[in-house]
Amino acid sequence: MSNADIAAALSIGEGTVKSHVNRILNKLDVSDRTQAVIVAVKRGIVCL
Repeated sequence: MSNADIAAALSIGEGTVKSHVNRILNKLDVSDRTQAVIVAVKRGIVCL
């Protein structure tokens, strides 16, 4: 999903989505969403 899609689904601003995504990426020490998903699966944060 794009930031705009997420923002619309959650009724929040696109800037808020960008901010949250950036904070998640920083906390997981990764540079993109794909890497974040890989780390989250490996750590058991999410299941696919």
